Amino acid sequence: MVDELVHDSPARAATPAQRQRRSRIVSAAAYMLTDTPYDEIQIKDVAERAELALGTLYRYFPSKEQLFAHALLEWGSRFEEVVSRRSPSGDSDPERLRTTLARAARAFERSPNFFQLITVLEVSRDPEVVGSFATFSNSFSAALSDSLCETDPDDRDAVVDVLVALLGSLMRGWWLGRISMREVHDRTDSAIALLYRGADEA
Repeated sequence: MVDELVHDSPARAATPAQRQRRSRIVSAAAYMLTDTPYDEIQIKDVAERAELALGTLYRYFPSKEQLFAHALLEWGSRFEEVVSRRSPSGDSDPERLRTTLARAARAFERSPNFFQLITVLEVSRDPEVVGSFATFSNSFSAALSDSLCETDPDDRDAVVDVLVALLGSLMRGWWLGRISMREVHDRTDSAIALLYRGADEA
């Protein structure tokens, strides 16, 4: 099936008209994902919403994963704005981290289909998808790192890596219905407290 062609490279959008068509496709995919889970969306429906032929869509995005990786990036620009649209409140790094992680969790709570998409894309081996997903992940890590004004620079990457992994695990549990959003917030708060209590005692 055409949907399974995961290693073809997309066509370059070199002209204004091509960039506009490509943007319409990505925006249509992102819009559909706000109400419909990834695995229920068919590529032909995205093409119809973008008012383009299916063959045209496949020239720009040879696979469903590639298309929705770019839809994640479009949503991610709004996600990043929500997470870091203003300086995280708080007088300490732990307080600022709690604010930033809480904003991220609420953004995923409002857009659960995008979190489901992340669980699909994070295991993709398609280089095009891997690159787009890395861009999204690095933006979120940077937002967390920006919260760390007092933490030793040598420790910042480790703190961010731990909290990104923790939030991903907790949000997956929430998405599967195993824990509540309240538990997500409580456990991230507890982890931050533990990390910084350990740092203070070192």
